[in-house]
Amino acid sequence: MNYIGDFMKLKKESIQMLLLTCCCILLIAFSGKAKNGAVHGFEMAVNVIVPSLLPLLILFNLIIKSDAGNAVQKLFAPVTEKIFRLPRAAGCAVIFGLIGGYPTGALLTESLFLNDDIDRETAKRLLRFNINGGAAFIITGTGAAILKNEKAGLLLFASTTASAVIIAFFSSFKYKKIKSEYSYCSSVSFGDALNKSTDASVKAVLTVCAYIILFSAFNNILSVPEYLSPVLEITGGLSDNWRIFSLPQTAALLSFSGICIHFQLFSIIKRIGMHYLDFFIWRIIHAVISYFVCLLLLKIFPVETAVFSNSAESIAVPFSVNITLSVLMIIGCAVIVLDIESRKRKC
Repeated sequence: MNYIGDFMKLKKESIQMLLLTCCCILLIAFSGKAKNGAVHGFEMAVNVIVPSLLPLLILFNLIIKSDAGNAVQKLFAPVTEKIFRLPRAAGCAVIFGLIGGYPTGALLTESLFLNDDIDRETAKRLLRFNINGGAAFIITGTGAAILKNEKAGLLLFASTTASAVIIAFFSSFKYKKIKSEYSYCSSVSFGDALNKSTDASVKAVLTVCAYIILFSAFNNILSVPEYLSPVLEITGGLSDNWRIFSLPQTAALLSFSGICIHFQLFSIIKRIGMHYLDFFIWRIIHAVISYFVCLLLLKIFPVETAVFSNSAESIAVPFSVNITLSVLMIIGCAVIVLDIESRKRKC
């Protein structure tokens, strides 16, 4: 038996070595294409991911790690405990995951799990639906910047968010209602929480950017078909090929999130003890529900078809601030001020 186990391990390692060697050969043999693809991915990361994700991720982590998380938990406790049947501590991860953009939900879920604020089963439940594009990426990055139509971005955000909420609600029936008070208490000072939040957020965003650059390099080498590009890497795939997808199809792609995002979450999925096949199936379910929700919303709130014209106009993807982000930042600052005042009263 040991011989068979060692042989299978050696076979797996040999296959991995062969694949990685082939990847290195591709990068060297097609260095020009790889460089151009990497530059394109870098521009995507700098212009879209960093400015839209990093500030919010720092703020969300800070709220969760500080006493301010208590206010958020109490505010959303009725929804978290009675509707979703989740412990109160999961409220922050759900709310911020839905509006913050991937991989915010997964990162916050991991943080709660490692701090023993939620158990393993709860963490798995969160990873089944709490992977969303977020307000900044979908409304600003996809809608306003890529599609040149913020109304389309709002409809896409509503579709993907509603899909996640539907999954969270209907998958909660097999679990008992939460009866106990699940309170969160911060054990670190505001300064320590800020430092830890910034450090963790920067590392997470750098990881996201690195994956985007890597996938963009290989995408340019392999000349991936247009309709498959967003399935592999959602940011560049939609930016380059948005004209060939309808809004419902775009909503489905945003919910699936792309293999690049899946790669970013592999370590979190493994650490929590969730099988990737489970995660993958729920990404498919999320995508299908988003597609039909978007179809329904389009009948109620139609969007001009000119958005999806086949013109050859080039699309730049700069980051621009919108009202949604401004409100979120103001709310976050207000919560931080309340946290400071709360600590003053305790002293």
